[in-house]
Amino acid sequence: MSYTYKVKNEILHRCDLNEDEKYAEIRAILLLKHAINQNSIELKLENKEIAERIYFMLKELTNLKIFIKFSKSKKFGEHNTYVISIPSQPGVKKFIENLEKYSSKGDDVSEEVEKGFIRGMFLGCGYIKSPEKEYALDFFVDSDELADELYNLLVKLEKKVYKTIKRNKPLVYMRNAEDIMDIIVLIGSMKEFYNYEETTMIKDLKNKTIREMNWEVANETKTLDTARKQVKMINYIGYKIGLNELSPVLEEIAFLRLENPEASLQELAEMIGISKSGIRNRFRRLEEIHNELLEKEREA
Repeated sequence: MSYTYKVKNEILHRCDLNEDEKYAEIRAILLLKHAINQNSIELKLENKEIAERIYFMLKELTNLKIFIKFSKSKKFGEHNTYVISIPSQPGVKKFIENLEKYSSKGDDVSEEVEKGFIRGMFLGCGYIKSPEKEYALDFFVDSDELADELYNLLVKLEKKVYKTIKRNKPLVYMRNAEDIMDIIVLIGSMKEFYNYEETTMIKDLKNKTIREMNWEVANETKTLDTARKQVKMINYIGYKIGLNELSPVLEEIAFLRLENPEASLQELAEMIGISKSGIRNRFRRLEEIHNELLEKEREA
């Protein structure tokens, strides 16, 4: 069972919609499926639950004669097709014109119309991947105008949304987990929202743990590399001039490092009771002596 199916299935069992939401949802699906003719409507769907939902909502919203029929199609493999039709009759043209009142375009669109439109778009052409795999919500829209309407609405709602062409169709898509969860709530899938949120939190926690482990390993590696270079530098100084020729504080830190080749600077600082910056300054002075000895060797 796909994650898209889970979200759509929960939405399809919601009944607490007001009239504006129903009109906006129906308009979105009819436009998506190119179902609106000049004086009639013919909507073809392959999903039985969506077909039943649209049929019963139309029955609630209008007294027009509405028919629904079922057939089997063998195009691209055998599958069921459900056809909802409103034939030419008095009142059809007015109903079709009335649908445009529930467009999501403009600045004074109600929240109910926005919800209904996005829900209809999702039911008709939306795909959402499981958060366990990746954060992705896609709308493959078979209309440039409708893709622009959806894109502009999501921009108005301050979502990180993108638009491109894929498979020769406009694609409106989102890749941000928080924005996707907002849309899941908006279209009415609260159960899957909580599941999505929980999965996201666990996934983020795992990623954070991995990052912290990688950071610790990187720091440990860096500490060991630094210590090895310091040991090598001290041994060179000892070979060239002898460590007893150093000042007392530098001799102390030199022997301390040789005795503790894997200790961090902070650990060395705590051993002799000075600050980490004090330890760093002493190694800097040892490095200057080391570089001067190298220079003399090159000049000799």
